[in-house]
Amino acid sequence: MYHGRVKVLLSYALALGGLGFMIYVVMAVLNINLAYPGARLAILNALRTSVNQAEYLCISMPGTFLEAIGAAIKLGVMAGTTDMAILAQTTRPGFDATIPTIQQKWKTLLGHGKKAVLLCVGGAALAISQKANPALHIILSVLVLGAAIWVLIAKLDTERSMLRARAELLPEVDRAFAEGRYLKPLDPAVAAARAAVSKPW
Repeated sequence: MYHGRVKVLLSYALALGGLGFMIYVVMAVLNINLAYPGARLAILNALRTSVNQAEYLCISMPGTFLEAIGAAIKLGVMAGTTDMAILAQTTRPGFDATIPTIQQKWKTLLGHGKKAVLLCVGGAALAISQKANPALHIILSVLVLGAAIWVLIAKLDTERSMLRARAELLPEVDRAFAEGRYLKPLDPAVAAARAAVSKPW
């Protein structure tokens, strides 16, 4: 009898643990999930205004296709040229090298989501085996499974957005550099000297 109660309590612990695990995953995905159309428009506007501004935007959105665009911009800066052919050979490897890292982040989150589902389902199975009321376990299992499906859809959307960004946005990155829209930051000593000259007395 005592062992039966312990197993019932364990079933609740498993179900609630799975729910907590999935809440963590959902919060993490919400921080990096990005709708491509709106983000594409934002980065295009930034690239057509200032590459520096676009770079700051990309840095603020890790785990998305913007992280890969940011890597391409970084290498474009290092190339130090306005030649489109050289830029294309420089930015694309930077973009492509970042994709596996982004995919691994999403793979890890999806793996955590699967673990959450297993915890909830395991809790429900344990409750049923102990002839306890499995209603709460089943409800939590359905919620967690639905969230896991949402995470999978978000992962697939991110992978599609990276393919689209490579085709649609990388040429814009190259064009922005070729047209001189990147402003090289001032040397700190030069910036300090200018600030001193312009300082009101």
